[in-house]
Amino acid sequence: MHLNKLKLLTWNQKPKKTMSQVESYKKILESIFKQKVNFTNYDIKNNCIGALSRQGEYNEFTNNFVERLKRINNYFSNSPNYIKEIINTAKQIGQTSGYKWSGAYSELVALDYWIQFKDLTNIKFPARGSVKSFPNSIAKKVGKKEVDLDMSLDLSTIRIYTDVKSLIPTHMELTDQILERLKDRTLRQDYLIGTDNLHDVDYLRTKSDFIHELRNGNLIDKLEESIDQNKKSCDYTLRSGRNLSFKISYAKAGKNTVLTTFREFDPYKLAIDYEYKILDYYTKLLIDEPSLITFVINPWFNQELNIRKDDFLQTFFRSLSRRVFMNLTKDDRDMQLLFPELKGMNLRISDVAKKISGIIFIKDNSIMKSESKINDTYIYLNPNATNKVLTISDFNILNWSPEPEIQRPFIDDFYYDNY
Repeated sequence: MHLNKLKLLTWNQKPKKTMSQVESYKKILESIFKQKVNFTNYDIKNNCIGALSRQGEYNEFTNNFVERLKRINNYFSNSPNYIKEIINTAKQIGQTSGYKWSGAYSELVALDYWIQFKDLTNIKFPARGSVKSFPNSIAKKVGKKEVDLDMSLDLSTIRIYTDVKSLIPTHMELTDQILERLKDRTLRQDYLIGTDNLHDVDYLRTKSDFIHELRNGNLIDKLEESIDQNKKSCDYTLRSGRNLSFKISYAKAGKNTVLTTFREFDPYKLAIDYEYKILDYYTKLLIDEPSLITFVINPWFNQELNIRKDDFLQTFFRSLSRRVFMNLTKDDRDMQLLFPELKGMNLRISDVAKKISGIIFIKDNSIMKSESKINDTYIYLNPNATNKVLTISDFNILNWSPEPEIQRPFIDDFYYDNY
């Protein structure tokens, strides 16, 4: 009788509901900001909120993430409008699948970095406004109604503006679009697919090639055919004549599905590949005021740079910045060659490059390292800028704060290397 009663209780007992990644993330945000946080989609999954929902597996990252948001919340505690923007930005992390959470995440990483310097003042997040009331901008020149930047702050003698981007390899963004469309078309989902030996991923050619493939669908057809035939590889010639090689791995019962791809790396070649990518952000630049572009690097949305040593990264960062500051500022070709929508705007590549006062790289180490070492920051300043030439001395305010835990940036203004 006793056994039967136990069985009856078990049968009537409702199975325990597992909390979704978004629900877990919602609890984290509400505990930090002390207010209700609502989401529209509770089915989203991604690396970031996935890690935050796995108690005990990513303790270092979770602690760093929570402490970051706590610092930001405390800093802006008397500014409800800023807190509203910050919560909305944090919510975006939990409402985008794949790696697209990286944009909002990067904005919070950059904001947290700057608020830790106690002598910086007038930090605004975001910094946006009508082109009529905001400082003169390229956005206004090309007919936009608003200037939308992520942040502005006062150094000791000058105000700077910056837009924040996650540094994602262009070929990865574009091939992912191809593979997402492939996944929607294939009946089977038991495979992994990736590109192999991508040494030459020149930005302009890669963008042109893949946009062409997205439109005509030939590459997707070829990949679908290869999967239907259980092929382990697929070679394809792009419109530019460049050969592209895909590797395919299929699931086996009782075994993990593993796919290994290979790519050669050289920091100077990588700088060539990324050089024209910087121009994508032309609407984020100001005509007369210092405007910088900030890139955040994290291994969950840029594995290529994560596996590189620090000397490789610094060589790449400097080489890329130098190409923008020395090469592109002398390139008088019309921007419409890269962006057809700019036809008739009379805007040259050099005009845009000269409005990039500097490039900031923040390497986010928060997945593995402790709180005091979660950022490695590098700032490169454009000696050929025409809005404002910034120098190392403009950033001396960053050395005023005595706090030893702040990771001060490496700064290079190319003062002796401008030719």
